[in-house]
Amino acid sequence: MTKTWIGLALSLGLCACSSGTSSGLSTNGGPGAPGGGGFTPAGPGGDTSSGSSGSSSGGGFGGGSSSGSAGAPVGAFAGGGASAGTSTGTTAGTMAAASDAGPVQQVGTGILTAGIWDDSLNYDFFGHYLASHAQIPGAPGFAMADYDAAHTEFARRTARSVVDVALVMDTTGSMGDEIAYLTAEFAGISSSIGAAFPNADQRWALVVYRDTPDTDQGDEYVVRSFDFTTSAQTFAATVGAQSAGGGGDYPESPELGLEQLTQLAWRSDPSVAKLAFWIGDAPHHDYRAAAMKKAIVDVHAAGIHLYPVSASGTDDLLELTMRSAAEITGGRYLFLTNDSGVGDPHKVPEIPCYFVTRLEKAIVRVVGMELSGTYVGPDTADVLRVSGNASTGGACSIGDGGTVQIF
Repeated sequence: MTKTWIGLALSLGLCACSSGTSSGLSTNGGPGAPGGGGFTPAGPGGDTSSGSSGSSSGGGFGGGSSSGSAGAPVGAFAGGGASAGTSTGTTAGTMAAASDAGPVQQVGTGILTAGIWDDSLNYDFFGHYLASHAQIPGAPGFAMADYDAAHTEFARRTARSVVDVALVMDTTGSMGDEIAYLTAEFAGISSSIGAAFPNADQRWALVVYRDTPDTDQGDEYVVRSFDFTTSAQTFAATVGAQSAGGGGDYPESPELGLEQLTQLAWRSDPSVAKLAFWIGDAPHHDYRAAAMKKAIVDVHAAGIHLYPVSASGTDDLLELTMRSAAEITGGRYLFLTNDSGVGDPHKVPEIPCYFVTRLEKAIVRVVGMELSGTYVGPDTADVLRVSGNASTGGACSIGDGGTVQIF
């Protein structure tokens, strides 16, 4: 169901989180609740591994920080203009309490948290971002004309009736802290999409990648793929059978995973929404920048909308590459956040404001937009946190008198 920002701002109340007590991380200084029709700007503290003291009745999302004391959990939206505080309720998935001693131990759906950003919606801001990162070693090297063409191409979206979804996932050892959660999430998301869109005739495929022998000789494989299936049970079993291992150095070979993505048996009918979620925590090797660019171009040529999902360990090059890939192919940029308490600290995305929801909800929302061809806002009950100083109209100031639009 589409929600307008104004409706969200006026009606956002207590977060629906699992019962229990948790002390955890204050991620990006979770804002106060709406009061008098607006939002209190985010408080101090960042989306980092430390924060100030705080507690939650029913938070379940806190913790997981590698150092520092506990901070206020997500869901700190007390009604009637109150500041960050407590929240109670239940979740669709079982959520274990977390502390600053380590990540939550229970693996299941409905735990990972994420934000979404649309650079096409804020294209001038994206141009400034690109200009400020033009000298990053290993950048894919797209010209502004490439981005302009994509921006024009995807200004209007077309409704689709059925959906092919592929998951492209880094399975190197550095993903070990999150891969169990990711496999559990995506094994169950197909069921959520089936419930939300029963006539979408969804199919799922999987591509997993590690790194090449010239840089990581111990990897069991470089790329593996599992073509489309209509069986949610088969897909769940395939995803659940994956494990993290190898990797060696920091960069990996996502370009090879994206190359394999285009070789899957995608349906060609115009009624099919074709999208892929690329999940990773490390960029390509600098010397493979041209191959990375070609892989993104080929994904675009195949009509696949790429939705990158950055995990803990993301650096500037990976964010730039993922946001570029999303813009060129007509997708959006997703990023895991510290709110779940899972994994190492996550990079604060270089954007001024965003919603945080559970990853499961973000994926279902994305698929809904691909099928409808229109913007779908998050349901009020799904929003765990709003980062930034968004107004009731959804505009966020960016410090130079300009504004961007929250997604």
